[in-house]
Amino acid sequence: MKHIRCEREKEVVGALRTGTWTADLGSHVRDCAICAETRLVAERLLESAEVLRTGHDPIAADRIWRQAQARRQEVALQRAAAPLIFMHRLSLACVIAFATWLLHSFWHMADGKLMRGWTLPGIETATMGAAIAVVSIAVGAWYLLRESDRAVSSV
Repeated sequence: MKHIRCEREKEVVGALRTGTWTADLGSHVRDCAICAETRLVAERLLESAEVLRTGHDPIAADRIWRQAQARRQEVALQRAAAPLIFMHRLSLACVIAFATWLLHSFWHMADGKLMRGWTLPGIETATMGAAIAVVSIAVGAWYLLRESDRAVSSV
């Protein structure tokens, strides 16, 4: 197989890439069949390369870095908010228990039982409230300490 080449093929391809097409090169391509074919092939290859380049832009490294940082901050926020959510739920449970007790007490007050012996149930009520508060604080402190130990050990 013979390799027929023109010395201006590289010049034709370079002019197509850079866009520096001259009138002299244009007249040469019209007269030279090898350079005309080179021009057609190079144009098609450059068009294909442009389609591939615009269709599949690689993801920029800074975009990946920002996504990773955002995910890290989201996980840290969830981890920091977990004890607060627990304490919020514990407080809600205490409020519900207090409201139930208060409704129960008002029910008995309507019967007149609470008014007759106000001092004795008052002491029991204060003791029960203090006990609930101490237990709630102890459970909350235990949970916070457990979560802080877990956070330190995972680092």
